[in-house]
Amino acid sequence: MPSTVHHHHHHHRHHYPAGADDTLPLSMVAPGQTVELIYIDEGRRLRKRLADLGLNVGLTVRVVRNSFAGPLILAVREDSRLAIGRGMAHHIRVSPCDAAPPGEG
Repeated sequence: MPSTVHHHHHHHRHHYPAGADDTLPLSMVAPGQTVELIYIDEGRRLRKRLADLGLNVGLTVRVVRNSFAGPLILAVREDSRLAIGRGMAHHIRVSPCDAAPPGEG
């Protein structure tokens, strides 16, 4: 496939809420990590689109594949896989929910 669609957005607005915000964009999550959707920092249209896919805030998903180029593959439930484009994934803020509590192991 020709990869001619290189969208380079040069307006890096990092408008993270101040304080104890441990969220990161879904596009940054490493494969194999399980994360919880915290919020979607885009307009209603994206929220609606994600809701149509079954992605709602509060949902826990596992990142199956993230090659940091091309879409991310998410496991929503054991039986369902979702491909999310990088642009969309960048606007989905998630919080890693690691199964092992700190201090164990």
